[in-house]
Amino acid sequence: MQQLSCNICDNGIASASAVLKDLEYPYWKTVVLKLLLTNRSYRVQSAVVRNLSRLLAHSFEGDARDIWVKCLDVFPLHPDRSARKAFCSQLRGLLTQEHIWYSTVGHKSGDYEILKKLGDALAIATDPDVLETLMETVAEVGKVAKGDELRVSATILLIEQLDKSEVSARAVSVRLICEIAAAQWPSDSNRCVERMVDSSSEILFEFFLKNLVLRPFLVKEFAEAVMKISTGDLLRKMIPYVLPKLILDQQHDERAPQTLNTLAHLLQTSLPLVLLEWCHKVLSVLLLRADGRELMAALHFYEAQTGSDAREIFAAVLPALLDELVWFLGDTSNDEAVKRSARVGPMIQEVARIISGSDDLPSFLRQHFVRLLNNIDRKLLRSEDVQMQKQALRCIERLLEMIGSHLSAFIPKIMALLSQPQDLQYESLSVWLSFVKRLAQVSPANLKTVASQIVVALMPCLESEQSSTIDAAVQILEELILKNRRLLGDQIKELPLLPSLEPLAAVNAVLNEVRGFLSLRDQLLRAGEGLNHESLSLRLVTATELLKLLSSKRNDITALVLRETPADADAVSSLVTRLLRGCSEESRTSAGQKFKLACAECLGGLGAIDPVKLQISLRHRSSMQHTEEDLVFQLINQHLTRVLRAASDTDVQDAAALAIQELLKLTGCHEARGVSRPPSSSSKPTQKSKLQLGDRLWSRFSDAVKEIISPCLTSKYLLKVSGAPMPSGPIFRQGILFRRWMYLWCRRLLSQVTGQMASILGACRGVVRHDMDAALYILPYLILDIVCHGSQEARTGVTDEILAVLAEAGTGNDGQPGQPVYLNNAFCGSGGEVSMQTVFMLLDNLGQWVDDSKALTSKGSRSTQAKELSAKLLVQCEQVGQLLASIPKQSLASASFRCRAYARALLYYESYVREKSGALNPAALVSGTFKDEDVGFLLKIYGGLDEPDGLLGIARLQKRASLEDQVLINKISGNWAEALTFCEQALELEPKSLYWQSGILDCLVNMGHFQAMVTHVDGLLARLRDSRREWYMRGVQAAWRLGQWDLINEYVHGSELEAGSTESDSAFDLSLAKVLQTLRSKDQVKFQEQLTHARLALLAPLAAASMESYVRAYPVIVKLHMLRELEDFFSLADKGGDNKDQLFENWNGRLKMTLPSLSTREPILALRRLLFSVCDLQSEMGGCWLQYAKLCRTSGHYETANRAILQAQAAGAPNAHRERAKLFWDMKKTHRAIDELQQVLVNVPLSVLGTASGAALSGLVLNTSQTESALELTVEEQVCNDAAKTLLLLGRWAHCTGQKQKEDVISIYTRVKDLQPMWEKGYFYMARYYDDLLVDARKRQEENKEHRSNTTKRGSNADDKPWWTYLPDTVLCYAKTLHRSHHHLFQALPRLLTLWFEFGSAYRSESLGSNKIVKAAHVRVMAIMRGCLQELPSYQWLASLPQLVSRICHDNEEVVRLVKQIIQSVLQAYPQQALWTMAAVSKSDIPERRSAATEIIQAAKFSTRNDDERATFVQFATFIEHMVRLCFAPGASEKARSLTLSTSDFSSLKRMMPLQVIMPVQRALAVTLPADGLSNSSYNPFPSGDCSTIFAIRDDVEILVSLQRPKKVVLVASDGTEHPFLCKPKDDLRKDARMMEFTGMINRLLSKDPSSRRRKLYIRTFAVIPLTEDCGMVEWVSHTRGLRHILQDLYVSAGMFTKETNPTIKRIYEDNKDKKISATELMRDKILPMFPPVFHKWFLNTFPEPTAWFQSRLAYAHTTAVWSMVGHIVGLGDRHGENILYDSTTGDCVHVDFSCLFDKGLQLEKPELVPFRLTQNMVDGLGITGYEGVFLRTCEITLSVLRANRETLMSVLETFIHDPLVEWTKSHKSSATEVQNPHAQRALANIEARLRGVVVGVAAAPSLPLSVEGQAHRLIQEAVSHENLGHMYVWWMPWF
Repeated sequence: MQQLSCNICDNGIASASAVLKDLEYPYWKTVVLKLLLTNRSYRVQSAVVRNLSRLLAHSFEGDARDIWVKCLDVFPLHPDRSARKAFCSQLRGLLTQEHIWYSTVGHKSGDYEILKKLGDALAIATDPDVLETLMETVAEVGKVAKGDELRVSATILLIEQLDKSEVSARAVSVRLICEIAAAQWPSDSNRCVERMVDSSSEILFEFFLKNLVLRPFLVKEFAEAVMKISTGDLLRKMIPYVLPKLILDQQHDERAPQTLNTLAHLLQTSLPLVLLEWCHKVLSVLLLRADGRELMAALHFYEAQTGSDAREIFAAVLPALLDELVWFLGDTSNDEAVKRSARVGPMIQEVARIISGSDDLPSFLRQHFVRLLNNIDRKLLRSEDVQMQKQALRCIERLLEMIGSHLSAFIPKIMALLSQPQDLQYESLSVWLSFVKRLAQVSPANLKTVASQIVVALMPCLESEQSSTIDAAVQILEELILKNRRLLGDQIKELPLLPSLEPLAAVNAVLNEVRGFLSLRDQLLRAGEGLNHESLSLRLVTATELLKLLSSKRNDITALVLRETPADADAVSSLVTRLLRGCSEESRTSAGQKFKLACAECLGGLGAIDPVKLQISLRHRSSMQHTEEDLVFQLINQHLTRVLRAASDTDVQDAAALAIQELLKLTGCHEARGVSRPPSSSSKPTQKSKLQLGDRLWSRFSDAVKEIISPCLTSKYLLKVSGAPMPSGPIFRQGILFRRWMYLWCRRLLSQVTGQMASILGACRGVVRHDMDAALYILPYLILDIVCHGSQEARTGVTDEILAVLAEAGTGNDGQPGQPVYLNNAFCGSGGEVSMQTVFMLLDNLGQWVDDSKALTSKGSRSTQAKELSAKLLVQCEQVGQLLASIPKQSLASASFRCRAYARALLYYESYVREKSGALNPAALVSGTFKDEDVGFLLKIYGGLDEPDGLLGIARLQKRASLEDQVLINKISGNWAEALTFCEQALELEPKSLYWQSGILDCLVNMGHFQAMVTHVDGLLARLRDSRREWYMRGVQAAWRLGQWDLINEYVHGSELEAGSTESDSAFDLSLAKVLQTLRSKDQVKFQEQLTHARLALLAPLAAASMESYVRAYPVIVKLHMLRELEDFFSLADKGGDNKDQLFENWNGRLKMTLPSLSTREPILALRRLLFSVCDLQSEMGGCWLQYAKLCRTSGHYETANRAILQAQAAGAPNAHRERAKLFWDMKKTHRAIDELQQVLVNVPLSVLGTASGAALSGLVLNTSQTESALELTVEEQVCNDAAKTLLLLGRWAHCTGQKQKEDVISIYTRVKDLQPMWEKGYFYMARYYDDLLVDARKRQEENKEHRSNTTKRGSNADDKPWWTYLPDTVLCYAKTLHRSHHHLFQALPRLLTLWFEFGSAYRSESLGSNKIVKAAHVRVMAIMRGCLQELPSYQWLASLPQLVSRICHDNEEVVRLVKQIIQSVLQAYPQQALWTMAAVSKSDIPERRSAATEIIQAAKFSTRNDDERATFVQFATFIEHMVRLCFAPGASEKARSLTLSTSDFSSLKRMMPLQVIMPVQRALAVTLPADGLSNSSYNPFPSGDCSTIFAIRDDVEILVSLQRPKKVVLVASDGTEHPFLCKPKDDLRKDARMMEFTGMINRLLSKDPSSRRRKLYIRTFAVIPLTEDCGMVEWVSHTRGLRHILQDLYVSAGMFTKETNPTIKRIYEDNKDKKISATELMRDKILPMFPPVFHKWFLNTFPEPTAWFQSRLAYAHTTAVWSMVGHIVGLGDRHGENILYDSTTGDCVHVDFSCLFDKGLQLEKPELVPFRLTQNMVDGLGITGYEGVFLRTCEITLSVLRANRETLMSVLETFIHDPLVEWTKSHKSSATEVQNPHAQRALANIEARLRGVVVGVAAAPSLPLSVEGQAHRLIQEAVSHENLGHMYVWWMPWF
């Protein structure tokens, strides 16, 4: 019979034969039955069976089933094999046609009927062939069965054949069982049998259990043949299922004991051991399933078999038992599971009661809780089965209820677990809710701590598309914030911002209410705190919020940075610090990478803020711990606890917990906390010391840390030791990831440590894989251990590894000609820079350890044990020193240079050069000489540092400059044309040098010759083809600056085709060009992709730089700044140009806050020009060119500035001519500058120039037509503005050069006032001009008056007006200047007061009062001054209050009355500040001055209506009385070193606290002016909250060892800070106070000078408060130490200073007093050899971080130079080593004690011949260049500023004339009115002479004024002269 077919079933496709068509069913049913059952032909039967399923598909269901049942009775045992096989094949069709087989019976019944018939057949089959086909039939059922029961039953039928005697039958059975399993799990063929057994374990194991005794071979065969395991392994899989049943059955089933014994026998062990091993499984089942009677019976059975009671049994298996019970805690799969889950809690309670005898379940669970959570995580949460994950969440929720009050100890672990199941957001939220509720109940403080993290964890849920998830998240937030609002308190303000969703309306309302209004500064501080949070998720959310804030508040942030107020600067500095540290974080998670990218974006959003504006410390170098206790404490407290709290990955948490666990064990904390305390009888000394160590260490941890780490006391983590082989040789190689390298190196080092800290470091073996901060922390300790205790091979390996990193830093030849210097691209991209920085930090830490160890040994005790430890420590120092010495400093410098760590390169190379060649130091015994190649490399380093002053100093060391050095010097100096010439000369010698070709391109790009650069690049592409990629990249630099898009596309495409590494700067240009391409195409998606790619490329160098300093990171931040502006511009263009003006205004502000250097601002301006060209914004383009021109001009790059001006003119910039005039002026071409301005004014309408047209245009030949047309122009506001600026510039230059007549200049200034009446500049410069006219006229007229008596007839100029006629106009212009702005406050107001006071005195004393003109002038001046009193803000008067106070006894009564009114108004407005100024004069020894001051104070006191302010006056007076008494208090005895206030006569001083009096610190007393520069009467220079008051005074007062016995008093401010003051008796501190006022004025002048401002020159000031004329208070200058003490310590540590040193020096001086040896010889031959210069070591020791070292040395050079010049000008002497202090945080030089002022040093018995102190050590501190370079240039700049502002400075100093020092009044008594003081006048005359450049000194001969440069050079030469130093007083210590 052929295969039957059906048109219907086969879709109409049928063969022509044997077609069943339209046949009656009853007919063919009969036919089929006959053929199947009665036909004798096996062939026919087989054919019918093969078509049976198709036939029956057309039958009625009942009939078809009948046929199948009859077939089942016949064919399984059919004699014919083919028939049996055919039936077997048709069985699949039967089971798939459910409507046939299961039509009248259920599935289960049908299954059993089939298997029953097949089983019966198997039972009677004896023929092996029949048995085989029968088993195949059974297997077919198992394969196609849909139900597990049918499949398992079929499998069991086959398993029963495994103990047949026939081997073939067993083999077939094995094969068929495996086929069933493979059919069920076809994708897992290797484990299909194991999975089948696991899925049906309960049924199968029950079957095996029944047959275990009687048919053990069956079990054995299944294990070995089917599962391929041993019988024992199978039995062990069975035991958890069968053992509980057997133990329950043993009571009533006599076969159960036999089965148990058989089970033990097959396992080859005893029954008790089996029972104990699996007790936890048994007990867990018994506890959850059995009733009480059965449980007791089982326990009795256990007791009988094991000999242990119930408590011992439970205790032995407790951990495993709890794991089993908790497994069922969250099972809700069915009703039985729910009931079982409900019983888990009570059962665990029962177990706790049995074991501990207590009902305290939380305490019982505490020590097991971590393990339980770990098991849930490992077995359930990480499962791929969603149901198991849900079960895990339910388990955690139940455990939260059970742990109770101990929940707080496990918060980090629970939060990490709840954050894991990302796919089960909704399910996890219910657990979060329980967690929040439970935490609020048991630990409110901890809820407050983690509230922000909870909110962050819920953020993704709020973005869900499912409303149910959002509602659940909102419910948690409402629980957290609304219900716990009072509990959270101020922490609510720190919560992240929530989205504006309708369900969150109530929550957001509360948040907004609590937060209230936050200032921008507060928002930035809040962001900084968020960025420092331990949680990465919270940091990421904070960074995202910060990005939004920076976008929305961009103008406000720029204004805040530009204000430069201390509070704002601190906030921005803190924020930038956090962002940089975020960029340097190492993270392997996507969230970590997002956070780093977000931090980089935020840095770009903030902008490239000038490093000088910020105080940023990224210093990672810290002192290494010397004791085990300290090391363990730091590891746990600072690192491991952080990881434990912050990690979102439970593996990372477990690694940290393991480390903490082992460290606590090692240090005895387990024993100390009673966890494993030994018996008290133990008296071993080591055990006792360990207990003491544990107690001591535990007590050092805070309560919060203790709570976190306490679970680790009982945890039982185990570390899996990695068996991976360690690579041989250096691990670091090119391309290796930093994290990988760090882990492998630490792993190798951990395997090599053998010292005393090896066990401590080994405990961190697991955590170093996950946390790089911890790895970086222990790395120095690992190296230290190996160097001191390791093998020679291990020590060599350390050195080789470090050298390998240095060797891979880059390519090239250290910057030598022939190849450009750049970092290897693979080195950068793989994190090589971070690896390099790690090596640097490692060497820094080791060096610090050596220094600390040596200091420790020098301070050690003299005991034998201490000496042994010191000797051992010194040996270790020597070993570490050998390692450091084995790393060549040249290699370190070269690697640092390649990494652009220029400060570090300078530190290393300067150290190398100093060791080899010494230093330039004319004041020392020997001055160094240097090799040109060393100087050349130093020049390169200074070029990278962008420090032109230092570069010039280095250049002075060179004997003969090479071409390369000349190129570099000219580049830094801005002489690009000269540099280009030298490059071309070098190319003639080396035509194919890539270095010189690159140098030419640098010159062209900086000269603005971009088109020439393109031409040159095209030539290089054709000739030097091996470096085509480099040239393409350089072409991109020019192309995007030109805005030539075709060129950009060509070069970008070419660079992508060429292979090779590139310079990182060029790589950024390429990235930038790609972003620009997408910007032009307006493809937003690609734009964002390329922008992100560009930022990502900057992360590696930024991360490395951020590990060191902001200065090093600054070039990368400039690039981020540019990318942010590019993004802003794209957004602007995308929005159609809305808010264009606002954005461009913000850009201008952002540019102002950048470092004012060419390298910083040029690329920013170039990018802006290109962006403006895209939108054809010609005016803005021209503005950028002008900004660039100004930048080049102020930097001295005149040629480049000229080209930029030409470009600006081509773009139509309106002010290009004025910029060209300024360029000519700076180039000293004054006539051309004035001509240029006049040419500009030619085109200005005459109606604008007005009466000044003739004066402005005099000397020019005018075109009449131009003039007439100019008259017809419509005058616009901008035209008037530009004309006023031009006229003002013309007037100033005419004033300076004298090219125009007096009337012309006045006419020009007058027109400026008319055009811009609100400008303060016009009035100020006009006042200066009138002032000069007045001074000149007065001088001439006084000279005429003096010589009039000697001349019979003298000609006079009819136009020469009396000098006083200029006075009213001068005073008026100064007054109007002050009324409009405070920009010139400190120049205008002192001069205004001086003119007023001088005229008042002249009017009173001379015969001028009768002159009507003079009287009218006096009346007018007084009217102006009264107007000033009314109009000027009080804070302006406060700035000159000392000058006003000095004139309260003026001889003009009218002037005195007005002065008193002014002072009274200031006192009323600012009593807190003004009272401190009035203190000394109110206690004056001159009755008239004292009376006048008292009158003013009383008038101010009674004029105020505020009772609190009146109380302030009273409190202040009382406090001053007490402080005066305290100054003179003798102490308990002459030798007393302290004074206790509460037990002395000053108890009333203690009782009067707190005061409403302000703390008299410099910051609180100095006036802060409005940021907008405008005069504002409502402005408060002392905002409430910024100035704290005196809250308390410390009881202990220190009495210093000194002749006058000054006291150190500590005042406590209302904000909690402590402020020490020095109370000095018997000293007139008015001179110190005036000196501080003088230096304050100098600081303001320095800040206004461009050269000084660029170098940030200033003088460190402090508050000096005279209380009387012979005592006062001085603000203690923190973090400072005297020069003598610093040097003495250095010499002591070097063994060059002992107690005998000073007597030896004294003896040398005395022995040579009468000899004819010169002072020079004495100094050179006797003294200096004893003291080689060492001051440079102080900078190395104090500032170990290279950037801090360089910045501190620069600050030292600047402040020392400024003080030197200022001290010389004012005649400051007595500059011995205790009066010059140095700040250990900044390097600043601070001078104190100004008692030897005004050339008093010249009058000493041994006159001071040096103008200032510049001894050999002070020169040594300046670096190897000595005073050349930075110091000399700073001196010149300072002198130029002082000399240019001579009048202003003299105005400040004149207070000494009218408020003379005590020492001046001893021989010259004052009266009720002022008189001329000869001492003061003589002192001021000397000062004025020095300010003119005249040399004034002991041996100074009369001379003409010197130039600034000449004066500075001469002063330095005198200061370092051995002759002069030799004549100094011996204890001035000129050798120090």
